Amino acid sequence: MSVRKKTTIVDIADYLGITPSAVSKAFSDHPRISAKTKKAVFEAAEKLGYQPNYLATGLRKGRSGLIGVLVPGIHLSFFATIIKAMEETLSEGGYNVIIAQSQDNYEKECAHLEGFMKAQVEGIIASVALDTQTTEHYRKTGMRIPLVLFDRTLRDLEVSKVVVDDYTGSVKAIDHLVSKGYRRIAHIAGYAHIEPFRVRIQGYQETVKKHGLDLREEFIIPCRLTVADGIDIMNDLLKLPEPPDAIYAASDLPAYGALTVLKEHKIRVPEEFGVIGFSNEVHTSMVTPTISTMEQHSENIGVLAARSVMEQLAHLYEGKEYIPQQNILTPKLIVRESTNRE
Repeated sequence: MSVRKKTTIVDIADYLGITPSAVSKAFSDHPRISAKTKKAVFEAAEKLGYQPNYLATGLRKGRSGLIGVLVPGIHLSFFATIIKAMEETLSEGGYNVIIAQSQDNYEKECAHLEGFMKAQVEGIIASVALDTQTTEHYRKTGMRIPLVLFDRTLRDLEVSKVVVDDYTGSVKAIDHLVSKGYRRIAHIAGYAHIEPFRVRIQGYQETVKKHGLDLREEFIIPCRLTVADGIDIMNDLLKLPEPPDAIYAASDLPAYGALTVLKEHKIRVPEEFGVIGFSNEVHTSMVTPTISTMEQHSENIGVLAARSVMEQLAHLYEGKEYIPQQNILTPKLIVRESTNRE
């Protein structure tokens, strides 16, 4: 097998017809280089498969010791636990953490990524906002510094990732509901352009068909996965001529919303209706009835993501090539009162 020659700054300069010095300054965001030239350099670098020399950059600029962590929100215990594990692991490795929230907004996500770059972070760990439907801002970021995505990832982005096996999670959830006698199972889904939610939908669809159950279009409802979404969707589903007898939600928040509607309608859970969520948020074990869910191993996700970015930095500062890695954790079914009927 032939080994492809590593692209250099000189190759980019020759491709664009400019000096290697201009290319180097473009990568370091030098004020004397025009925005047009910087854009051309980054596009050429991506086309030619250029990997920046982080060792040289580190020696030239000095190391900040900072890692940027970008999450949709810290109000969820899932992300809070991940951040805690990341911070502890990175601290042991000699790094400090800057935390930002996208609030599931694409523009805020882009702004925070740019802010991290201005703060001269050495690497970034991120979970993608629901509004994000393009890889470009992450692609450019990953060309400049190490980038690790976790949980919510983008399918076509070749960077290191830490995820759970979302397909298996859906299979386990539907298998469990069917084993308890539920037959009309609806899915409160996330948006399919975000990879874990696409895979959860796929797992739901294929497992429903595996059990010989009807796969109904009106039973798959994508949303932003809030409590309010769960309330609205559950109300709409109950108005159908033949409503579902169980809900599998791609997050615990809409699962809780659905549960509140069922209780308002005095529909007995789990005797008449089953509810299962995803993530094992703290509230799932505190409400009545308690909510069955899928444990995503959030602490492990945080540790693995932190180790991944540090491993990349170690390779790159030593001038070694690093091939993006993917860590996949197996979700665990947690059976609670909301599905545990006899």
